[in-house]
Amino acid sequence: MAFWLNGEIREDRAAIHIADRGFLLGDGVFETVLLMDGRPAFFSAHIRRMRAGAAALGIEAEIDERALADAVTTLAARNEATKGSAWARLTLTRGVGPRGLAFVKGECSPTFLVTLNRYAAPLDHGPAQVIVSKYGRNEHSITARWKTLNYLDNVMAKEEATVAGADDAIMLNSARRVACASTSNVFLIRGDSLKTPPPEEGAMPGVVRAIVLEEAEKAGIEILAAPVESAELVASALFLTNSLIGLRPAAKAGARAPAESALAMIGELKSRYKAAMMADIEAFEAAH
Repeated sequence: MAFWLNGEIREDRAAIHIADRGFLLGDGVFETVLLMDGRPAFFSAHIRRMRAGAAALGIEAEIDERALADAVTTLAARNEATKGSAWARLTLTRGVGPRGLAFVKGECSPTFLVTLNRYAAPLDHGPAQVIVSKYGRNEHSITARWKTLNYLDNVMAKEEATVAGADDAIMLNSARRVACASTSNVFLIRGDSLKTPPPEEGAMPGVVRAIVLEEAEKAGIEILAAPVESAELVASALFLTNSLIGLRPAAKAGARAPAESALAMIGELKSRYKAAMMADIEAFEAAH
């Protein structure tokens, strides 16, 4: 499989330096981007978030959207991923630097890696089944605010869900309120309102989350970005969002069946999200 590393298309496997801080310390940020027929969705939004995350971590690297767009489209062709769905992962680390935790600005040489391959979406067997994880999310940590390489809590929560036969795990914050799922943002429908935890509660500021909120506002749906108690998970209709699944209905064991009005809202938001995604992809194609 071909990949892009620091501006060069390569196919060799021995590529990352053994002193890279991303490998040793999880010192970096990443983005996962959906492609449809070789064209990325919401690419500019992903780049904006990566730039903000890198700035928050003090990673000194040029994040050239045009160069990365060219890398993604080139890799889609090289890796035979120009038909149907594919994923691209953009990974930026602080790079190679001196041993230890401390770093001095200008001393590290950042590493920028892009990988890409075809993606088969999971078969639709109804709502995603979710559990509440024993692994929490620290809403006060910088790793909860940005998509960093420090993902072990999420890894363990996802494994907990897999062992339990569930699709995903809801992670609670230090106040025992809902933050997010291990791989997704969480939305609840209460009556005619749409509710989701804000980033201050430990929710990842998801790209799809932002699009859904924007489309909900256009549709005149009341939006509540507010703390969510864990008890609300069984009293509300749920759906999850991320870049690969888009919007997927979800259910916790013991939850009552969602009302028809809730299902209708999810259907409308899915339709609006798909239209927004296709418009963004077409804009990308026109610009590149």
